[in-house]
Amino acid sequence: LADKTEAVTFNSTTDADKIVDAVKSFVEDYNTMITEIKNAYSTMPAEKTDGSRYEPLTSEDAEGMSESEIKAYEEKAKQGILFADRDISNLYEDLNSAINPGGADASFLRSIGIDTAYSDGLTTLKLDEDKLRAALESNPDGVKDAFTKTVENGASTDGIMKNLQTAVDRYAKVTGSKGILVERAGSVKAPATLNDNTLQDKLDDYEEQIEKWNTQLSNQIDYYSSQFTRLEQLILQMNSQSSTLMGLMGGSQ
Repeated sequence: LADKTEAVTFNSTTDADKIVDAVKSFVEDYNTMITEIKNAYSTMPAEKTDGSRYEPLTSEDAEGMSESEIKAYEEKAKQGILFADRDISNLYEDLNSAINPGGADASFLRSIGIDTAYSDGLTTLKLDEDKLRAALESNPDGVKDAFTKTVENGASTDGIMKNLQTAVDRYAKVTGSKGILVERAGSVKAPATLNDNTLQDKLDDYEEQIEKWNTQLSNQIDYYSSQFTRLEQLILQMNSQSSTLMGLMGGSQ
Protein backbone atom coordinates (compact mmCIF):
# COMPACT_ATOMS: atom_id res chain seq x y z
CA LEU A 1 0.00 0.00 0.00
CA ALA A 2 1.21 3.50 -0.74
CA ASP A 3 2.18 5.70 2.13
CA LYS A 4 -0.76 7.94 3.06
CA THR A 5 1.50 10.96 2.82
CA GLU A 6 2.60 10.08 -0.70
CA ALA A 7 0.92 12.11 -3.42
CA VAL A 8 -1.26 10.23 -5.88
CA THR A 9 -1.48 11.55 -9.41
CA PHE A 10 -3.46 10.41 -12.44
CA ASN A 11 -4.10 11.56 -15.98
CA SER A 12 -7.34 11.54 -17.95
CA THR A 13 -7.79 11.68 -21.69
CA THR A 14 -10.80 12.35 -23.90
CA ASP A 15 -12.16 9.42 -25.91
CA ALA A 16 -11.72 11.30 -29.16
CA ASP A 17 -12.79 8.44 -31.43
CA LYS A 18 -16.16 8.07 -29.74
CA ILE A 19 -16.86 11.80 -29.81
CA VAL A 20 -15.76 12.20 -33.43
CA ASP A 21 -18.02 9.31 -34.46
CA ALA A 22 -20.95 10.90 -32.59
CA VAL A 23 -20.38 14.30 -34.22
CA LYS A 24 -19.98 12.64 -37.62
CA SER A 25 -23.33 10.83 -37.18
CA PHE A 26 -24.91 14.11 -36.10
CA VAL A 27 -23.65 15.87 -39.24
CA GLU A 28 -24.87 13.04 -41.49
CA ASP A 29 -28.31 12.92 -39.82
CA TYR A 30 -28.68 16.69 -40.04
CA ASN A 31 -27.76 16.72 -43.71
CA THR A 32 -30.24 13.94 -44.48
CA MET A 33 -32.99 15.85 -42.65
CA ILE A 34 -32.28 19.26 -44.18
CA THR A 35 -32.05 17.78 -47.68
CA GLU A 36 -35.45 16.11 -47.32
CA ILE A 37 -36.98 19.32 -45.98
CA LYS A 38 -35.56 21.37 -48.86
CA ASN A 39 -36.76 18.83 -51.43
CA ALA A 40 -40.25 18.84 -49.88
CA TYR A 41 -40.92 22.50 -50.61
CA SER A 42 -38.73 23.00 -53.70
CA THR A 43 -39.87 20.02 -55.81
CA MET A 44 -42.48 21.13 -58.33
CA PRO A 45 -45.63 19.06 -59.04
CA ALA A 46 -45.38 16.56 -61.90
CA GLU A 47 -47.11 17.47 -65.15
CA LYS A 48 -48.62 15.36 -67.91
CA THR A 49 -47.56 15.75 -71.53
CA ASP A 50 -50.47 18.14 -72.10
CA GLY A 51 -49.28 20.38 -69.26
CA SER A 52 -52.03 19.40 -66.82
CA ARG A 53 -51.23 18.11 -63.33
CA TYR A 54 -51.91 14.69 -61.87
CA GLU A 55 -55.14 14.97 -59.89
CA PRO A 56 -55.98 12.36 -57.21
CA LEU A 57 -57.50 9.20 -58.66
CA THR A 58 -61.20 8.59 -58.20
CA SER A 59 -62.61 5.08 -57.98
CA GLU A 60 -63.89 5.48 -61.55
CA ASP A 61 -60.45 6.59 -62.77
CA ALA A 62 -58.81 3.55 -61.18
CA GLU A 63 -61.08 1.09 -62.97
CA GLY A 64 -59.11 -0.88 -65.52
CA MET A 65 -55.74 0.20 -64.10
CA SER A 66 -53.29 -2.35 -62.67
CA GLU A 67 -51.87 -2.01 -59.14
CA SER A 68 -48.51 -0.93 -60.52
CA GLU A 69 -50.16 1.68 -62.74
CA ILE A 70 -52.17 3.01 -59.81
CA LYS A 71 -49.03 3.16 -57.63
CA ALA A 72 -47.04 4.97 -60.34
CA TYR A 73 -49.86 7.45 -60.91
CA GLU A 74 -50.31 8.19 -57.20
CA GLU A 75 -46.57 8.78 -56.80
CA LYS A 76 -46.74 11.41 -59.52
CA ALA A 77 -49.87 12.91 -57.98
CA LYS A 78 -48.08 13.26 -54.62
CA GLN A 79 -44.96 14.83 -56.14
CA GLY A 80 -44.63 18.47 -55.19
CA ILE A 81 -47.63 18.37 -52.86
CA LEU A 82 -45.72 20.71 -50.48
CA PHE A 83 -44.20 22.87 -53.21
CA ALA A 84 -43.62 26.44 -51.98
CA ASP A 85 -45.15 25.58 -48.60
CA ARG A 86 -44.36 28.52 -46.30
CA ASP A 87 -44.17 26.54 -43.05
CA ILE A 88 -41.72 24.01 -44.51
CA SER A 89 -39.53 26.71 -46.07
CA ASN A 90 -39.53 28.62 -42.76
CA LEU A 91 -38.46 25.43 -40.95
CA TYR A 92 -35.56 25.11 -43.39
CA GLU A 93 -34.50 28.71 -42.74
CA ASP A 94 -34.76 28.31 -38.95
CA LEU A 95 -32.62 25.16 -39.02
CA ASN A 96 -30.14 27.01 -41.21
CA SER A 97 -29.93 29.79 -38.64
CA ALA A 98 -29.42 27.24 -35.85
CA ILE A 99 -26.22 25.91 -37.44
CA ASN A 100 -25.06 29.40 -38.45
CA PRO A 101 -25.08 31.25 -35.11
CA GLY A 102 -22.85 34.08 -36.33
CA GLY A 103 -20.18 36.04 -34.47
CA ALA A 104 -17.75 34.37 -32.11
CA ASP A 105 -19.83 31.17 -31.94
CA ALA A 106 -19.56 30.67 -35.70
CA SER A 107 -15.82 31.30 -35.62
CA PHE A 108 -15.34 28.78 -32.83
CA LEU A 109 -17.38 26.13 -34.63
CA ARG A 110 -15.20 26.58 -37.71
CA SER A 111 -12.09 26.33 -35.55
CA ILE A 112 -13.17 22.91 -34.28
CA GLY A 113 -13.96 21.65 -37.77
CA ILE A 114 -17.69 22.31 -38.05
CA ASP A 115 -18.65 24.49 -40.99
CA THR A 116 -21.37 24.82 -43.64
CA ALA A 117 -21.32 24.01 -47.33
CA TYR A 118 -23.61 25.51 -49.98
CA SER A 119 -24.49 23.84 -53.28
CA ASP A 120 -27.52 24.05 -55.61
CA GLY A 121 -29.49 26.14 -53.14
CA LEU A 122 -28.90 23.75 -50.24
CA THR A 123 -26.89 24.54 -47.10
CA THR A 124 -25.46 21.52 -45.28
CA LEU A 125 -22.96 20.82 -42.53
CA LYS A 126 -19.46 19.59 -43.16
CA LEU A 127 -16.92 18.19 -40.69
CA ASP A 128 -13.14 18.42 -40.63
CA GLU A 129 -12.25 15.46 -38.42
CA ASP A 130 -8.61 16.54 -38.01
CA LYS A 131 -9.61 19.93 -36.62
CA LEU A 132 -12.14 18.32 -34.31
CA ARG A 133 -9.57 15.86 -32.96
CA ALA A 134 -7.08 18.66 -32.38
CA ALA A 135 -9.72 20.70 -30.53
CA LEU A 136 -10.66 17.70 -28.38
CA GLU A 137 -7.01 17.38 -27.44
CA SER A 138 -6.43 21.05 -26.62
CA ASN A 139 -9.84 22.32 -25.51
CA PRO A 140 -12.35 19.53 -24.80
CA ASP A 141 -14.53 21.76 -22.58
CA GLY A 142 -14.80 24.33 -25.35
CA VAL A 143 -15.97 21.64 -27.77
CA LYS A 144 -18.55 20.42 -25.27
CA ASP A 145 -19.82 23.96 -24.66
CA ALA A 146 -20.14 24.64 -28.38
CA PHE A 147 -22.77 21.91 -28.48
CA THR A 148 -24.37 21.93 -25.04
CA LYS A 149 -24.17 25.43 -23.50
CA THR A 150 -27.41 27.30 -22.80
CA VAL A 151 -28.31 30.80 -21.71
CA GLU A 152 -30.49 29.11 -19.10
CA ASN A 153 -27.34 27.75 -17.42
CA GLY A 154 -25.44 31.03 -17.50
CA ALA A 155 -23.86 31.10 -20.97
CA SER A 156 -24.04 34.27 -23.03
CA THR A 157 -25.45 32.35 -26.00
CA ASP A 158 -27.00 28.96 -26.67
CA GLY A 159 -24.99 26.12 -28.19
CA ILE A 160 -25.77 24.44 -31.48
CA MET A 161 -27.92 21.67 -29.93
CA LYS A 162 -30.09 24.14 -28.02
CA ASN A 163 -30.50 26.24 -31.16
CA LEU A 164 -31.60 23.18 -33.11
CA GLN A 165 -33.96 22.05 -30.34
CA THR A 166 -35.60 25.48 -30.27
CA ALA A 167 -36.12 25.41 -34.04
CA VAL A 168 -37.43 21.85 -34.09
CA ASP A 169 -39.76 22.44 -31.12
CA ARG A 170 -41.28 25.44 -32.85
CA TYR A 171 -42.51 23.17 -35.64
CA ALA A 172 -42.65 19.64 -34.24
CA LYS A 173 -43.23 19.81 -30.48
CA VAL A 174 -45.80 17.20 -29.44
CA THR A 175 -46.21 18.07 -25.74
CA GLY A 176 -47.66 21.16 -24.15
CA SER A 177 -48.00 23.91 -26.73
CA LYS A 178 -47.81 21.98 -29.99
CA GLY A 179 -45.49 22.84 -32.87
CA ILE A 180 -46.67 24.59 -36.02
CA LEU A 181 -46.65 21.46 -38.18
CA VAL A 182 -48.26 19.33 -35.45
CA GLU A 183 -51.06 21.88 -35.10
CA ARG A 184 -51.46 21.83 -38.84
CA ALA A 185 -51.35 18.11 -39.63
CA GLY A 186 -51.05 16.15 -36.37
CA SER A 187 -48.37 13.63 -35.41
CA VAL A 188 -48.24 9.92 -34.63
CA LYS A 189 -46.10 10.95 -31.64
CA ALA A 190 -49.19 12.65 -30.22
CA PRO A 191 -52.16 10.44 -31.27
CA ALA A 192 -54.76 12.92 -30.01
CA THR A 193 -53.59 15.45 -32.60
CA LEU A 194 -54.33 13.11 -35.52
CA ASN A 195 -58.03 13.93 -35.24
CA ASP A 196 -57.55 17.47 -33.94
CA ASN A 197 -55.55 19.56 -36.38
CA THR A 198 -56.09 22.21 -39.02
CA LEU A 199 -56.10 19.87 -42.01
CA GLN A 200 -58.50 17.43 -40.33
CA ASP A 201 -60.80 20.33 -39.41
CA LYS A 202 -60.82 21.43 -43.06
CA LEU A 203 -61.49 17.86 -44.19
CA ASP A 204 -64.38 17.57 -41.73
CA ASP A 205 -65.75 20.88 -43.00
CA TYR A 206 -65.52 19.71 -46.62
CA GLU A 207 -67.35 16.49 -45.72
CA GLU A 208 -70.08 18.49 -43.99
CA GLN A 209 -70.39 20.73 -47.05
CA ILE A 210 -70.55 17.70 -49.36
CA GLU A 211 -73.26 16.14 -47.20
CA LYS A 212 -75.16 19.43 -47.14
CA TRP A 213 -75.02 19.84 -50.93
CA ASN A 214 -75.93 16.19 -51.49
CA THR A 215 -79.01 16.70 -49.31
CA GLN A 216 -79.93 19.87 -51.21
CA LEU A 217 -79.35 18.13 -54.52
CA SER A 218 -81.53 15.21 -53.44
CA ASN A 219 -84.28 17.65 -52.37
CA GLN A 220 -84.04 19.46 -55.70
CA ILE A 221 -84.27 16.17 -57.58
CA ASP A 222 -87.36 15.22 -55.57
CA TYR A 223 -88.88 18.65 -56.22
CA TYR A 224 -88.32 18.58 -59.97
CA SER A 225 -89.39 14.93 -60.19
CA SER A 226 -92.64 15.89 -58.48
CA GLN A 227 -93.12 18.86 -60.83
CA PHE A 228 -92.47 16.73 -63.92
CA THR A 229 -94.86 14.09 -62.65
CA ARG A 230 -97.54 16.76 -62.14
CA LEU A 231 -96.78 18.17 -65.58
CA GLU A 232 -97.14 14.72 -67.16
CA GLN A 233 -100.49 14.32 -65.41
CA LEU A 234 -101.66 17.69 -66.70
CA ILE A 235 -100.53 16.81 -70.23
CA LEU A 236 -102.38 13.48 -70.06
CA GLN A 237 -105.45 15.25 -68.72
CA MET A 238 -105.24 17.88 -71.44
CA ASN A 239 -104.82 15.21 -74.13
CA SER A 240 -107.83 13.41 -72.74
CA GLN A 241 -109.91 16.59 -72.75
CA SER A 242 -108.71 17.40 -76.25
CA SER A 243 -109.72 13.96 -77.47
CA THR A 244 -113.11 14.32 -75.82
CA LEU A 245 -113.60 17.75 -77.32
CA MET A 246 -112.61 16.52 -80.76
CA GLY A 247 -115.03 13.63 -80.40
CA LEU A 248 -117.85 15.96 -79.46
CA MET A 249 -117.09 18.30 -82.29
CA GLY A 250 -116.93 15.44 -84.76
CA GLY A 251 -120.18 13.95 -83.48
CA SER A 252 -122.11 17.20 -84.07
CA GLN A 253 -121.45 17.20 -87.82
